[in-house]
Amino acid sequence: MSIDKITPEDYMSDAEWDKQIDSLASNQQVGGDHYKDLAISPVDYIYANSLSWSIGNVIKLVTRKKFDPVEDLLKAKHYIDLELEKVYSCDSNGKPLGKAKKN
Repeated sequence: MSIDKITPEDYMSDAEWDKQIDSLASNQQVGGDHYKDLAISPVDYIYANSLSWSIGNVIKLVTRKKFDPVEDLLKAKHYIDLELEKVYSCDSNGKPLGKAKKN
């Protein structure tokens, strides 16, 4: 369709547009409201910065409203340890994994 031939009937109404936007997965939260009041959603931040799965989970855990702050921080620490192990091949103290080379 040529842009010169578009009529007002070709556009959706504001109500239809709002309904379509509201139905997007990025505008919904399943299972609570622990991200609802944040200035930017963790998922938007994670995708915008191309973060890994582990670091994305850290972002989610440290930014959400905490029901059990200690548990969430321990989970975040676990994901950091996973990132160190899987991506950087080191333990949770930053020491390289693997057997020491013999001289």
